[in-house]
Amino acid sequence: MNFKKIIACERKNLDKLSKFQLPHKFKRIGWILFIASFVSLIATSIIVTDDSLKSTIIVIVKYTMLIGLLIVSLSKEPIEDEFIRSIRMRSYMIAFIVGVLQTLVMPFINLGADALINGGSSLKPVNDFFVLWVLLFCQILFFHLFKSGADD
Repeated sequence: MNFKKIIACERKNLDKLSKFQLPHKFKRIGWILFIASFVSLIATSIIVTDDSLKSTIIVIVKYTMLIGLLIVSLSKEPIEDEFIRSIRMRSYMIAFIVGVLQTLVMPFINLGADALINGGSSLKPVNDFFVLWVLLFCQILFFHLFKSGADD
C-alpha cells in the first residue's frame, strides 16, 4: 500500500468522524442524564458522610454529567441544515478558545485568591473535569445563543 492510499483512507475516516452526530432524540436523554447527575451530586454532597465513599460517588457523578453534556452537544437538531452546521462549528471554535484561555488564566486567579485569603502561594493546575465542563458548557451555551439570535 502506498503513502497516498494511506492518506486517502485516513482522510475518509476523519471525514466520517467529523460528521458524526447522534439522532435528535438523544438530546433529551443527554439532558436527563445531566440533570439527574447534577441532582445526585448535590444529594451526595449533603447526605453521604463517609469521605472515601463520597469522593468516589462524586467522581462518578461528575463524569456522568460530562457524558450527558457530550450527548447533548453531539445530538442533531430537528432540522440539521448548513446554517445549523455553521452555528455548531462557530460554537465549537468559541468554546475551544474560551476553554484554553480559562485553563491558562484560572491557576493565576486561584493563586491570587489563595494569597489574599490564606496567605498561600502555590500555583495549582486546573483539573480535567473543569476543563471539559467549560468546553462542553460553552459549546452548548453559544450554540443556543447563536441559534436563538438567528430566529429574531
